[in-house]
Amino acid sequence: MAEVVFTGGNVVTVAGERPEEEALAMRDGQIVAVGDREEVLAGRTPGAIVVDLAGGALLPGFVEAHGHPLQVAETLAPPALDVRPFGTPTAEGVERHMREAVRGAKSGEPLVFFGIDILLQQGLRLPSITSLDELAPDNPVVVIANSGHAAYGNSLAFRAAGITRNTRNPIGAEYVRGPNGELTGEAREAAAVLALAMPSMNSKGGDLPPKLLWACEQYAEAGITTVTEMAYDPRTQDALTGLAAQPDFPVRLRVYQMGTPELAADVDHKPGQPAPIETLFGQTGMKLWACGSPWQGNVATSFPYLDTPATHAMGLEPHHRGGLNYTPEQILELATGFNRQGWQLACHVHGDLGVDVVLDAYEAALRDTPRQDHRLRLEHCGAMTPEQFDRAARLGVTVSLFIQHVYYWGDVLVDGLFGPEHGAPWMATRSALDNGLRVSFHNDGFVTPADPLGNIATAVTRRARGSGRVLAPEQRIAVDEAIRAQTLDAAWQVQLEREIGSLEIGKRADLVVLSANPRRVDPDEIGDIEVRATFLGGWQTSGKSLA
Repeated sequence: MAEVVFTGGNVVTVAGERPEEEALAMRDGQIVAVGDREEVLAGRTPGAIVVDLAGGALLPGFVEAHGHPLQVAETLAPPALDVRPFGTPTAEGVERHMREAVRGAKSGEPLVFFGIDILLQQGLRLPSITSLDELAPDNPVVVIANSGHAAYGNSLAFRAAGITRNTRNPIGAEYVRGPNGELTGEAREAAAVLALAMPSMNSKGGDLPPKLLWACEQYAEAGITTVTEMAYDPRTQDALTGLAAQPDFPVRLRVYQMGTPELAADVDHKPGQPAPIETLFGQTGMKLWACGSPWQGNVATSFPYLDTPATHAMGLEPHHRGGLNYTPEQILELATGFNRQGWQLACHVHGDLGVDVVLDAYEAALRDTPRQDHRLRLEHCGAMTPEQFDRAARLGVTVSLFIQHVYYWGDVLVDGLFGPEHGAPWMATRSALDNGLRVSFHNDGFVTPADPLGNIATAVTRRARGSGRVLAPEQRIAVDEAIRAQTLDAAWQVQLEREIGSLEIGKRADLVVLSANPRRVDPDEIGDIEVRATFLGGWQTSGKSLA
């Protein structure tokens, strides 16, 4: 591979005492020079290609530390019925889309709509088995909430899934029943959602590899070079490894397998050698869940939900308090078992009471089997307190924050769900950093569009999209800190910081070319910066050809 030199803009290194340089050279998938323009050009090899950044910026490729490319592939790849609020912002638009799809479907054809959000699509009513039967008496219909933590089906969809009023609830999940014991049409949490939705999704046909390739291309277009799959099922391993072995696969995949009691008890279930950086598929850790979603009302907090139109639309009683989907004993069993085996753990949790339960489990697991560099993770972390960040730091625990909750749902958090005391400091990034934690940002797969620059912008400004107000300005962080959370510190979380995450000689040439330098524009303009090109190990994966 010919040497390529980038110059004519800012090289943002995320390394050392010089945060910006004038030029960078890469060859054979590695960075071979970073520094002054004249020095790098003088040292280039014969035949080197020189790329003019045209006043833009070169950064390390972004790392999505909590992604779901498999779910993005299954729910959003064409011809998906995408009704998320980002493209369909009104209740009327959702209802029109659904009616049109039913009218255009053949009798018996399953329909799966993804992405309703009653908090952002105001006026939208939660579907029920009755309303969906009226909408589509001749078609199985499943409607999945944008959070991914709930789904709604009609009678034909439940019949296709083999779920009846007598079907036992999965562990940590529920088929919601009314006072008469009949199914209401709602399935809560992953095991129940998948049981309801997958028969209809699978009957739509289509191979996983092309859908997954489409999903990963969306990540590359956003400047992402490494993405995790946080709900990995080994049954997809052949498809994933085969696809990742193709020469044009656009991202590096690192996966976290869904944890079960059986796996936690298996003494032979241990991590092997980490996949080499050149290998685009590898398993990093195990994934646990403690609770659900704040938008579904099933997160454990010490404070109640407000009594507002928003909580009424969610179907919550006044002063509702959520809870865990798994008992503290179940979480402890999984954490202890997988920690003994030597795995890195990542646990989904929102709410201060939920965070306490997971930290208790992690602390007990580390007492049982001490480990020096375990990098145990907490995922999402809404309502996590400064004291809990301090405790996490003392345990060596790290956090991945869903910072775009502040942007998309900031107004709802304050006005509709929790009030200014608990809603405004949601995703308290400044507190996390001040207590010594390394943090990452993420978009959680299909829940919000892949948007690392939007994450950086929100962390720096904490501006809510609807009102434009700044939520908890004391929780804003510096732009360099936000960039690290999307590059080097995210790479550290997935145990790849020695190879990627910063622009240093010897590291992989995972790069993103931007139209402007986020360090030098108004913070409110960071989210508008254009991703011009993305490079994975020196190979361009998106954008207009530069080299």
